[in-house]
Amino acid sequence: MLDLIKRNLLKIVMLADGGFSLLAGAVLAAFPAPIAGLLGPAFASQAVLGIGVFLIAWGIFHLAAGRTESLPPAAVRFAIIGDVLWVVASATLLIAEWNRLSGLGVASIAVVAVAVADIMLLKMIGLRGRQPLVAA
Repeated sequence: MLDLIKRNLLKIVMLADGGFSLLAGAVLAAFPAPIAGLLGPAFASQAVLGIGVFLIAWGIFHLAAGRTESLPPAAVRFAIIGDVLWVVASATLLIAEWNRLSGLGVASIAVVAVAVADIMLLKMIGLRGRQPLVAA
């Protein structure tokens, strides 16, 4: 069982990231005003809507890449770069808008940033596991 997971780690991570991003994006896009109200004055409902629409596209990208027979390394690298940017943007937002976020807003951004960083590390491990080792 663990061998199967190791061989398919990257595919599993990409599909899970795609499904979660699509679901989260749909919720954010469907309810931007109430969610913005929960996060604090740093977030306008238009920003929540924009993040939701982005996450829907991000989810579709991950699902499309994860469903391919052979996952293109360039797609995985693109996903990793996107994850890095998400974590950096989250940290920047927490620092710059700390006083304009609710406690729930701070916690939500921090938890999601940690989750994205974890998923990014799994993508990196999965990508590294697919590349042949080079003899020194």
